[in-house]
Amino acid sequence: MQLWLHTKLFMIRLLQNREPDNMKDNGFSSLNEIVESFDGRLTESDRVILSILLNDPKSAVFLSVAQLAEKADVHKSTVVRLAHKLGFDGYPELRAQLRSQLHPEVVLDERSQQRLDSIAQGSNLNALIQSEIAALNAISESLSQTQVDAAANKLADAKIIHIVGRGSARPLVMHFDRRLRRLGFQTNVALNLQRRDLAEKFMSLGADDVVVFFAFQAPASLPAGYEGLILHSAEMGAKSIVISDSTGPTIRPRADITLSISRPDEGVMQLRTGPLVVCEALAMTLAHKNSEQAVTGLEGLERLRNNLFNDKGSS
Repeated sequence: MQLWLHTKLFMIRLLQNREPDNMKDNGFSSLNEIVESFDGRLTESDRVILSILLNDPKSAVFLSVAQLAEKADVHKSTVVRLAHKLGFDGYPELRAQLRSQLHPEVVLDERSQQRLDSIAQGSNLNALIQSEIAALNAISESLSQTQVDAAANKLADAKIIHIVGRGSARPLVMHFDRRLRRLGFQTNVALNLQRRDLAEKFMSLGADDVVVFFAFQAPASLPAGYEGLILHSAEMGAKSIVISDSTGPTIRPRADITLSISRPDEGVMQLRTGPLVVCEALAMTLAHKNSEQAVTGLEGLERLRNNLFNDKGSS
């Protein structure tokens, strides 16, 4: 009876077309108000940084911590300290707050213009390589091995790992699914599914399961039914993990763990090198933690491959 009630509530939540609240829960509607209400001390460097953010928010929302620091002629740590001073978990959350107060069309137009400017400069392999190197270097600014270990610990104990994503996250979803299956984990992929299909996919979600969401440029790219699925996971005792970009800290309701990866040219270049590295880091950490299961899984895969290739039957 209780399981039936949980399932009924889950389906109702999924079918409700509600968007999660991605504003920071601080009682204010804009970064301007947060700054105006701040009664602590702001240094001259802080004021320069805030001037850049507030005077041209359309451009500032695409600046990485390194780019903003260079523009303000301060150290990166000064930008991070200011974010903490204003009550944010870090610069990615501050930037996401700034982005959330802009009309989506304004952000989209600015991002589109930056992409057009980039295209107008022509194809430049070296520039692309340098961009990806910068993106990889930026991972350490927003993600730690401790966070990866925490996520891997939850995945290691999972009965079933459910992977949810949409749109441009498809290659990451499929790659991560393949990695996990090769290590002997049971997976369930929900890709580009609408709410009714999600309800059927997750009716049997259990307390020993983990749900992994891929979400970039939230809230626009959040998988359908995200809010209902997060709440249902919590009610059933399942754990949840979100792998996202700098908008990750603003996603509501929060997952148990959020792995947020920023990139210097976020909003212009939409390559997923950073999240792919995080997937690999999770897979490698899991293989280390569950070495026997990993070996057994790979050996089983090799045996099955040999049997398939040695099959003399016609098919």
